[in-house]
Order: sequence, then C-alpha cells, then structure tokens
Amino acid sequence: MPHRSTVVIPPYAYGLPGVGFGGYAAGLLARRFDGGPVKVSFRRPLPLGTPVEVRAGEEGTYEIADGDGPFARAQAVAGVPLPPRVPAWEEARRAEKEHPPADTPYYTPDCYGCGMDREPGLGLRQNVSALPGHDMVATTWRPDPELSPGSAFLPAEHVWGALDCPAGWTCHLFSAAPRGTVTAYLAADVRRPVVPGEEYVSFAWKVSHAGRKYVAGSALATRDGELCAHAESLWLSPAPRAE
Repeated sequence: MPHRSTVVIPPYAYGLPGVGFGGYAAGLLARRFDGGPVKVSFRRPLPLGTPVEVRAGEEGTYEIADGDGPFARAQAVAGVPLPPRVPAWEEARRAEKEHPPADTPYYTPDCYGCGMDREPGLGLRQNVSALPGHDMVATTWRPDPELSPGSAFLPAEHVWGALDCPAGWTCHLFSAAPRGTVTAYLAADVRRPVVPGEEYVSFAWKVSHAGRKYVAGSALATRDGELCAHAESLWLSPAPRAE
C-alpha cells in the first residue's frame, strides 16, 4: 500500500447533511491494516465528494487529511469488547414491527445508515429499532448487492458504516442524546466477511453515559447468530452555546 493516496467520500455517504459519514470513512482507513481490531478517531467533519489525502503517520497510524491537518486517524488496538448477547432473528423482526425508528423524533429518512428512503446501492437501509426489555436496538439486514456490484464481499467502508448508525440510536433512545450528537471514535474488529444478499442481524447496545459523552457497542451477526463484526464507539453531543 503506498504511503500517500487519495480517497473520495461519495456525496451520498452522509448522516448529517453535507458531512461525510464517520463509519464509511473509518472503513476506508481500516483497509490499510492487515486485519485485527482498528480504532479510528475523528478530528473534524469529513468533506463529501472532494479528494482527500490518505497518508501514513507515526507508529503505524494512517489518517485522512488535507492541508489543515487530519480529519480522522486510525491505529491498531489490542481488542474490542464483545456484545453482551446476540439477538435472535425473530427478536429483531419483532422489534422492527413494534418499534420502527420512523415513530421517533430522531429518524432521518435520507441517512446513509438508517434512512429507508435511500435507493439500493446509495444507503445501507438499516431499519434500526428498539428491542423491548433491553438497552439495545436491533434490525434484520440484507445488504443490497447494489452496494458492491460484482464483489463477493461487502467493502470495509460499508461494513464499518453498518456498525456506526445503530450505536448512535442507542445514544438517542436510551440516554436521550440530542440531535447533532456525532461519533468521536469507532473501534471495530471484523472477524469474517459480510456477503451482499445474505441475511444478518445488526444490533447495538448502551455501554455508558456521562455528561456529553456516550459509549455504545454495535455488532453484525449472521441469521444463525455467528458474530461477523463488533465495535465500540464514543459519541459526543454538541457543547452548550455560550450566553
């Protein structure tokens, strides 16, 4: 892998308008590592549709950057906590029917991660829903083959993207995180490939909340409950405006 290259976060890969989706960018950086858990920390909002540099940093890190400095920086880490449990397929199906995200004030129909108004290939379309009795969200998920035409496996940027949005939902639903809460870091361990067209359970759970900081876990598992990828993320809510 060259020490310097460029990437473009496509115009459709956003949750907040005009800002590159954190999980998508994290996956682009994760491609630079030879497997194992990776942590990506975000420094500034990521631009859409503009070539930005990917460069090697100190001590085995990689970063997406421009002339003003890094937008995001990635490094290998020792491990990522495992999920407390893997919801069953039917549990996730029931949550989708009984607690759809469109019934909440946090739903954004055009979000790259959870927006159900997205066309196939232009969004992940994860119908993230509250799982009754647990501080957890879950959804059944079939990654559309249009996300990666001609590829046997889902690219890292879409896999990492699928780990991002569900974690944010736990912050909203179980810790009352306000709109505008963003990913500060995302650390993930991808254990096995995710195959377009196959069926998965996507889920996330609350870990902690203190002040403006929210920690959540997220994961992908096969329909039969085999873990494919799991992550931990820190989310930050907007700072109060000065009077």
